[in-house]
Amino acid sequence: MSQPPLAQRTEFAGTLARNAGALARRYFLGELAFEVESKGGEQDWVSAADRAVESFIRESIARRYPGDTMLGEEDGGTESARLWIVDPIDGTLNFVHGMRYWCVSIAYVEDGTRKVGAIYDPSLDELFLAAAGRGAQCNGAPIRVSGCTSLDRALISQGFVHRHDLERHLDLRRSLLQSGAAVKDPGAGALMLAHVAAGRFDAFYEPHMHSWDACAGLLLIEEAGGRVAPYPGPRGIAEGGAVLGTSPALFEPLRALVGN
Repeated sequence: MSQPPLAQRTEFAGTLARNAGALARRYFLGELAFEVESKGGEQDWVSAADRAVESFIRESIARRYPGDTMLGEEDGGTESARLWIVDPIDGTLNFVHGMRYWCVSIAYVEDGTRKVGAIYDPSLDELFLAAAGRGAQCNGAPIRVSGCTSLDRALISQGFVHRHDLERHLDLRRSLLQSGAAVKDPGAGALMLAHVAAGRFDAFYEPHMHSWDACAGLLLIEEAGGRVAPYPGPRGIAEGGAVLGTSPALFEPLRALVGN
């Protein structure tokens, strides 16, 4: 008996994330040479590896689902009722510096609703995978958000890039630290969201994330029993918006602090 369509897409997304991660890892280990370029913003980098991995993903989707469209970080795309949203290497700054905190992020959105999320960490060979209404898993084992109930026991990831308002970022960080929380930023938003879903971080916040960084991880958190703020913002999926994902008990106190 054939799988239902959502199950097929979920399996496809997981396999594609692993294969794309294997290609990216060859660049990371120096088996394939690549050059690094600035996108023009502060600490905003892109490499030939990002472009090669995105092309691999785009071609794979086009072969399997020719009627779907794809929105990728590097080459953009066209929105449609069946849309794949892809960051070929999230955490490029880490990637180009040889730091092992980066991932491949693939989401499938149907009629504006997140349906599938796949985040693959090649460094640890961990595939985080979720399908709407079917739970979340890591390497086939179910995952759940943490049971943390208070900020003074929480490990929170607070994302920052240079396009964000620095003073607001520092004010929030100060408030979190004063509340007793521990605050970290390993530097790959999609992977931090996956780690919230797995209960490793208790919450994540960033004032703006692009859809290719956010969509897969938000579905993972929802399917792992967590809470997320509405996403994207009023300007739609192409523009993204603020991202908040937490264990259930931390959602309201954190939403009050961040103002979302």
